[in-house]
Amino acid sequence: MDKNNSYQRKVLFLSNTANFSKFNRPFMRWFREQGWQVDYCSAGEEKVADCDRQFAISIARTPFSLKNLRGLRQLRGILASGNYQILHCHTPMGGVLGRLAAYKLRKQGKLKVIYTAHGFHFYTGAPLVNWLVYYPVEKWLARCTDVIITINEEDYQRAIQSF
Repeated sequence: MDKNNSYQRKVLFLSNTANFSKFNRPFMRWFREQGWQVDYCSAGEEKVADCDRQFAISIARTPFSLKNLRGLRQLRGILASGNYQILHCHTPMGGVLGRLAAYKLRKQGKLKVIYTAHGFHFYTGAPLVNWLVYYPVEKWLARCTDVIITINEEDYQRAIQSF
């Protein structure tokens, strides 16, 4: 992309841990090679390679942490000021916070949301509490998602049938 062009395509990768950047590096590198600005958002515990900007937000792995409310506000601010075309969410809490934070921008047609599910917590044989807590949340958040990427056949079939 021409550096003098005032419009640059931007993608923001999000997870609760920067360790997921290792999984995303080939994708981040591909976007950069295509002329995209690639940013990464996580709890900020390590330096992330292959990105243009790195953001640290308050995000915890547990859904019951109040840190996640602060992280939601921080992420909304990053998305509102960043003019991103794509938000690519990873990890369960990254997926929840990202899709909630992107809700308005997506509804306005300003942002596409991708969620890579690295294994749903509700699977055949999972405890009933997982089904009662996580399944309804994911079913609702699927409406706030343009693309769901799964990594196993069971999750793929469940996403096709339920979401």
